[in-house]
Amino acid sequence: MSTPVTFASAAAYTLDALGDIFTRSFENYFYPGTTTAAVLAARVRTEQLDLQRSLVMCVGDAPAGMVLLGLRGDRAWCGGFGVMLPFRERGLAHALATAMLDQARQAGARGCGLEVLTRNQRAINTYVRAGFQMLRDLQVLEWHRPQSPVQNAIRAEDLRKSAIVEAHPIGLLAHFAALHPVPAAWQRDLPALLVRGGMQGRALLDGERLRAYALLTPTPDGGARVGDLGAVDVEQAAMLLAALQLRYAQLSSVNEPVDSALTPAFATTGFVEVDRQHELWIDL
Repeated sequence: MSTPVTFASAAAYTLDALGDIFTRSFENYFYPGTTTAAVLAARVRTEQLDLQRSLVMCVGDAPAGMVLLGLRGDRAWCGGFGVMLPFRERGLAHALATAMLDQARQAGARGCGLEVLTRNQRAINTYVRAGFQMLRDLQVLEWHRPQSPVQNAIRAEDLRKSAIVEAHPIGLLAHFAALHPVPAAWQRDLPALLVRGGMQGRALLDGERLRAYALLTPTPDGGARVGDLGAVDVEQAAMLLAALQLRYAQLSSVNEPVDSALTPAFATTGFVEVDRQHELWIDL
């Protein structure tokens, strides 16, 4: 007789236990999956993860994997999906995906989304088998200050004339809808940004008019991570990025939509793509 596979609500576990299960479920992943209770608590808040609807998969009495499910109105989102190393190659990923979608339906979601690295073909196969379809691609972008000066598409005289000021993130987010030509990825959408701490705001002004803004999280290496970029057009976005490059030694931005009119501003200012994700969606 095969060992039974069961699913338990993640809310039945402590955050320490969930962090350990998550970490082990992402062993040998492309990026470190180490997750602590503090990291998980922050993600629950900013990504609206519903631990009651999130699941721990067990084989017998042993945890074998888990899925985190985010909920916003009638939309659901997979915020982490993994099977522990000893339990892989048994077809359990499909069972976990099916259970996740069942939870999303029971919560009243009319659709569910997720992101998956384009090089993670095994995971892509699992999601496609569950019924997910391609929505668009998202870029992971980085810029490092060069050792010697290079020609930048942004003219120095234009940059000197621009008014870049510090601004409170919440005040800038009042302009979120007007300055984003396409929907943001889940982790960078307005509900997440409104409750995320530790960000700094920078605004590009034309007189009193806001032309572009960025929300940044400084990093210990003298750089910053761009958590949000909004602008009236690609030229203003590039101007703001160029100004930020004078302040920081390196910059990164995760999940910039390739279908956004603003994304080419990163290429204009010397950012390079270091990874890419597919954004997938399923109607429920």
